Amino acid sequence: MTTSRAQFVPLLEPILNTIFNDQDVTRPEKLYTQFYDRIETSKKAAETDYNRAGLGDFQVKNEGGPISFDDPIAGSEIKYTHVRSALAYKITQEMLDHDQYNEIRKLEMDLQIAGDDHLEVRGHLLLNSGFSTTNSQGFRATGFDSLALFSTAHTRLDGGTAQANKPGTDASLSWTSLANGWTQFQLWVDHRGRPIRGIPTDLIIHPNDMLTAQELIGSSLKPGTANNEINAMQNKGLNLIVTPYLTDTNSWYLKGGKTDAAWFWDVQPRTEMLDDDQINEVMGRKRVQGFSHGHGQWYNYYGTSGTT
Repeated sequence: MTTSRAQFVPLLEPILNTIFNDQDVTRPEKLYTQFYDRIETSKKAAETDYNRAGLGDFQVKNEGGPISFDDPIAGSEIKYTHVRSALAYKITQEMLDHDQYNEIRKLEMDLQIAGDDHLEVRGHLLLNSGFSTTNSQGFRATGFDSLALFSTAHTRLDGGTAQANKPGTDASLSWTSLANGWTQFQLWVDHRGRPIRGIPTDLIIHPNDMLTAQELIGSSLKPGTANNEINAMQNKGLNLIVTPYLTDTNSWYLKGGKTDAAWFWDVQPRTEMLDDDQINEVMGRKRVQGFSHGHGQWYNYYGTSGTT
């Protein structure tokens, strides 16, 4: 496809007062980068991670007796395979020459807006597809335990009791559901059954839940009750991340201090001129970006799809 004069006749005469386009809308700061604690540059076609468990419990050593020995427990590998995406535009020389407002030259900014939006959509798959085990286009949905990021059945390498980072019954954001999620962080153990003592730092919500969330973490008294109880969630230090890229408006998530959510750059956003088509007098520009992402360990993430 090539942008030509026939498509934008109004731009060919100096009769317009103002031209509006998508660039006039204020764009927020990047959101998706807040979900990944491992953002790295890769020089390979894919990156592979591996997990293992440490040593078991100390044993009593009797006087003159031998010391007990133990071995670490081998885990599994997961592979992140990079995928590249791109978009380009072409413009005829006549369109450039006769555009009275230099509007078509702004296509470069449109290209950047589209590219940044693509990163947000893909980056939010960590949450939006966090209840699925379907991998797609550079996104790895399953972790070391072959389960989705959010599950009630996360396994331990020592064969111990399975763990949950989502409620048994999905629940929309409320004081009770938020408190239950907070408590769950304190109950997780590692692959040898030792407490992790995780602490949530971020509450991630859709704009539909913004006012509710502000009441839950900002009110001095417990919201929704006339019993004059203190709001135990007020001073937990939760940072509120509000994002319209959540596809389920009822879903919400807690993120802890350090997660294993990983983003590998294969090609950071790169914009270049296309080879000039001098015979037809057409110029073009492209943007290319490549990455893979997902999670290995599920720790320090808690999520629910809420209720309809």
